[in-house]
Amino acid sequence: MNRNRQPTHPKWGFIVALIAIFIVTMSCDIPSSSNDSAKLTLAALDVKATVDAQQNINNAEATNQALLLQSTKDALDMQGTIQAQQALLSAVPPTAEPPTAEPPTQEPPPPAQTEEPSSEETEESEDVPQLSEKELDEKIKAAKILLFEDMSGTGWYRYVQEGVDLGEWSYTDVGSAQGWFKDNLLSTTKWDLIIAASESRTKIQGEFFVYLMDHLKRGTAVIIEHWALDNLSQGKVAPILAKCGIGIYRDWFVALGTVPNLSVWALKPDHPIFTYPNEGISLRRYTNFWVNDTDKGDLLKITSGGDAELVAGTIADRKSDHGTIASCMEGRLIIMTQSSHEYYREDITRLWENVTYQALKARFTTAP
Repeated sequence: MNRNRQPTHPKWGFIVALIAIFIVTMSCDIPSSSNDSAKLTLAALDVKATVDAQQNINNAEATNQALLLQSTKDALDMQGTIQAQQALLSAVPPTAEPPTAEPPTQEPPPPAQTEEPSSEETEESEDVPQLSEKELDEKIKAAKILLFEDMSGTGWYRYVQEGVDLGEWSYTDVGSAQGWFKDNLLSTTKWDLIIAASESRTKIQGEFFVYLMDHLKRGTAVIIEHWALDNLSQGKVAPILAKCGIGIYRDWFVALGTVPNLSVWALKPDHPIFTYPNEGISLRRYTNFWVNDTDKGDLLKITSGGDAELVAGTIADRKSDHGTIASCMEGRLIIMTQSSHEYYREDITRLWENVTYQALKARFTTAP
């Protein structure tokens, strides 16, 4: 069957018959005049135009019907294609999703290489043992003490040694020999307390403060008696002063030939340095032993960076300057800037026993 053949419009035959009848009728009635001929011609043209218009309409309708049929066919063909594809897809089993590839196993990065801590750092990082009162007392009595006192070369009484002897401690005494003192500071002995008493005007200085700082870092207790720290404060003693949290307030100077007031007051009368093991200690009595020396010592002040407290000073109500005895680093470091021989022997020796005991106590309760 030819689907492109144009269908015949049902009204076409009827219209053609009407036109034929009209022409015959007009032919029978044609007059002989020219006017009638013109009218006849016009009538024929009208009929032709009508027929042409009707023909165009029929052609347009036929074309539209053909396009409609073709569109319907194309739609049916498309639907059939889609259905066929769907049937094909439904017949094929779904493809399993590819397994997710696991990321390659990565070895954990090696731990950062750090330098082996020095013996100083290792000891500082250890836990401080909790000691009973009995254990603490036993450790204090068995402590390893190194004593340097430069007054041993002068022929005068050694007040520091007498104070240590009051506590019945055993100790290594190097007297005023700086070479022996240095050797012991650099030895492998783990000292619990080092006393560096430099009252004689031939003072220790320089490298010795570096060695003392090293021992402080290891947890050793240190007592320094020095009347001229002001001359050394910008040198190698500076790190010790900074770690402690003290500085030089000013020099303790008196005019030559005058009667000086060398009284030292307990800024904290209930501080253990003044109360245990000995009570009732006073440094308000003095002798002016170094009568020919106008430099009587140094006056200390509190600075930032440490835990220092002034324990004694030349003015009773000045708590942050005019100090002569300072305690810091949780009591493991005690600094004294007055000269021991300027005070009564029975007072100063008992003070040295107290200072020694409190430094040792701090050593075993605050450092491993």
